[in-house]
Parts: sequence; C-alpha cells; structure tokens
Amino acid sequence: MAWFLYLFSFLLVAGGAFLVLYTEDSRRYIHGILEGGSQKLVSVAAALIGVLLVVSAFHSRMVGFIVLLGIISLAKGAFIWFNPKGLYEKLRDWFLNQASDQTFRLFGIIWLIIGTAMFSWV
Repeated sequence: MAWFLYLFSFLLVAGGAFLVLYTEDSRRYIHGILEGGSQKLVSVAAALIGVLLVVSAFHSRMVGFIVLLGIISLAKGAFIWFNPKGLYEKLRDWFLNQASDQTFRLFGIIWLIIGTAMFSWV
C-alpha cells in the first residue's frame, strides 16, 4: 500500500502547485467538479480515500499523522453524505463563490507541505 501513499503525496503536491500558480483556473476546475458531480459521489470518494489512508498508514514512518488524515477524510465523507442542516451546500457555495484567491493559495500551500512531508515519510 506504499504505492497509494506515493500517489496521494504526488497528487497533493501537484494539486497544491496548481492551486498556488493557477488560482483562477483551479477555481473553475473545482467549481466544475463540485457543481457537476453528485453529492453522494463526492462523499463516497472522500470516505474511500480515508479508508485507503488508514490502511496504508502502516507503510509509513508517521503512522499517527496519516491515520489522522484518514479519519478526517472519513469524517468529511460522513459530513457530506448526511449533510446536517444543509451545511454542505452552504460551505460549498462559500468556497466556490466567496472565497478569495488568497484562500485558494493557502489551501495550495497546505497541500504542498503535507504532500512533501508524506513523500519523505514513505
């Protein structure tokens, strides 16, 4: 399962660089995915990534941190699936329509840091 950690790390680094360097393009791309995709499909994808992170965490030197990321992803999947009081739509609309470019760049920087750290831990 180390292959999944390498793949996920690479996607985090590539996605983070894309968010930082091409903020407006990434905003349009994310908007297309979240608006065009089914809410249930997004929640299942988040939960599946969480399960794979938890399972593959034991092939890493920082097991606790990878398991924590997996649990957060599982919680995100459950949050999107059950959507208490319509909070997912409100959060999605804020992120897609009202979040500033600096917010997208901040997420990109966080992804870059986590992805680079995960590369070094595998």
